[in-house]
Amino acid sequence: MSISLILTLYLCIISIVMPLITVGKIIAALAAISIGSLSWLCRYEKLYTMSAAYIVAMTIIGGFVASLSNGGAGGFVAPIMITAPVVAAVFIGARATVFTATVVVFAIFSLWFLNKSGFVSPSPYSEASLEIAAIVMLSASTAICAAGVGYFAHAMQSQIRALRQFQDRLMQVSGQLDHSAHHDSLTGVANRQGLQRHLEQALASSRREEELICLIHVDLDEFKSINDTYGHPVGDEVLKHAARIMTDTFDEGALVARVGGDEFVIVTREQKDTGCAQIEEKCTHLISLIKAPMIANGVECQIGASIGFATSNRDDDTIDSLMTDADLALYEVKRDGRGQARGFTSSMRAKLERDVIFKDKMKTWLTDDSVCCVIQPQVDLSTGKVTGVEGLGRIRSASGKLLMPAQILPVIKEMGRLAEFDFKVMQKSFDALVSLRAAGADIPYVSINASSHSLRSADYVLRVREELRNRGLSTDDVLVEVLESTLIESQNDAAVTSINRLREAGIKTIMDDFGSGHATISNLMKLELDGLKIDRSLIRDIESYKTQHVVKAVHGLATSLNLTVIVEGVETAQQFAILRSIGCETIQGFGICKPLELADFEDWIKSYGASNVSHLQHQLFRAAGAPTP
Repeated sequence: MSISLILTLYLCIISIVMPLITVGKIIAALAAISIGSLSWLCRYEKLYTMSAAYIVAMTIIGGFVASLSNGGAGGFVAPIMITAPVVAAVFIGARATVFTATVVVFAIFSLWFLNKSGFVSPSPYSEASLEIAAIVMLSASTAICAAGVGYFAHAMQSQIRALRQFQDRLMQVSGQLDHSAHHDSLTGVANRQGLQRHLEQALASSRREEELICLIHVDLDEFKSINDTYGHPVGDEVLKHAARIMTDTFDEGALVARVGGDEFVIVTREQKDTGCAQIEEKCTHLISLIKAPMIANGVECQIGASIGFATSNRDDDTIDSLMTDADLALYEVKRDGRGQARGFTSSMRAKLERDVIFKDKMKTWLTDDSVCCVIQPQVDLSTGKVTGVEGLGRIRSASGKLLMPAQILPVIKEMGRLAEFDFKVMQKSFDALVSLRAAGADIPYVSINASSHSLRSADYVLRVREELRNRGLSTDDVLVEVLESTLIESQNDAAVTSINRLREAGIKTIMDDFGSGHATISNLMKLELDGLKIDRSLIRDIESYKTQHVVKAVHGLATSLNLTVIVEGVETAQQFAILRSIGCETIQGFGICKPLELADFEDWIKSYGASNVSHLQHQLFRAAGAPTP
């Protein structure tokens, strides 16, 4: 076999191997781009460069081996020069291969030049020996090329396996990210995004399967007070507890989502014939479970729940319409006292429209001169003398009708304008006192109501004093009634500051509606007050032996604290007699006089004249429908 034939075979192998390696490089590049891993591309780039550099170097060397067949390097130099690039390619790298091949070419050229110049002796190797060397070189080259192809195939298989593992991990991470994006991190239930996605799917499938989709809006009652009192760690445990109860109460297919601080939404599927009845029953049961006392971070807590729900009865129901309907039902529950479950009805939407119209009118009434006050007297129980009057806020509608507190106060409070309303009533009350005195009535003072919104206004006391001064009144001419429902959170509460400043200014304050709420005694301990007004709810059943003892105990407590006592809601002669026997000093109620507009009250007080106890008794017995004693 001639050297030229060997070289021809060698070049044929190269022409096959090089395209394979090049194709491998392209595949590696595409794989790297598809998964975003540049390290793979770099790895195969190195393999390609190393193989190409080695093959080029061996080709050059092969050409010089052919030239050495007619004479060349002597001794063992030629085999070393032939195998050097092979060793460099396998163990060192592509750059070393190119460098080694360059050195070899330079060395061979130098030896050839020296040989031709006669400085070195002719090669001792015969052509047969050089053929053997060329065959060895070809075998080594072929083996290395085959090893490279094998390595490439093995590497591709490994990388495909790694790619599959990477894809599995990517799917796992993607699932975790999707879960985080659609679930609440605190409670583990769905969030708004998860609710939106679930509702879209549920509504679409319900139309096909003739099912009802029920959306239940749950609002946790008293959660804010627990959060404020015990801190967020306790509040967080309460939320987790409530979420677990909701999840356990409804079927596995139901979705529970947290959509606000203390608001949850539950989505469930129900049959059309029995769905609504079952939902109301489940909601009532859920409320009872949530109301049960629980231990959170070592603290015993108790919350409640108000629920409004709506069902997809129409084909055109959407997520927004269901949410709106459930919100309307929840609004009705909150307005009527909380702690209930109520389903949406079409009448609620009509009522909402009326409420919106009423709110628009209220904005106008609060702006113009529609706010007014009515006057009700407070009378000494022993002498019958009028000791003061109370100015009660009303709004006069366009038709001239007076709107009662139950109609207007919830709306005004919801609008956030209760302090503004209090201020206007105060102005009207002061004006009424001035008018009554100008008409000759002996009225010692006028009492006004101050809500928590007013008391927490930084300039409340200044405004009271300014309005008194503008009318020539003194601080003794007003009595401020603090609503018992005003929750005093601490001595740093702005309401406490206002009450203390009123006292410093010489303005007396009393607690209104004493006995109607849950913070009565604690407020008495926190506040520097001058008196209290016993709520009508305690007087309504004054004929009861137990109620009499309660009222007597309250009166005794107030007396021991040097507090004056006013009893409101007195309507009958029997109530009058019992309260007088207990020792109460001042009374107020329909049995004496109902709240009247200023002109009507002026007429009443003129007819009342120099009242005494017999005159008072006469009016009370007349109001009770009993014969006058």
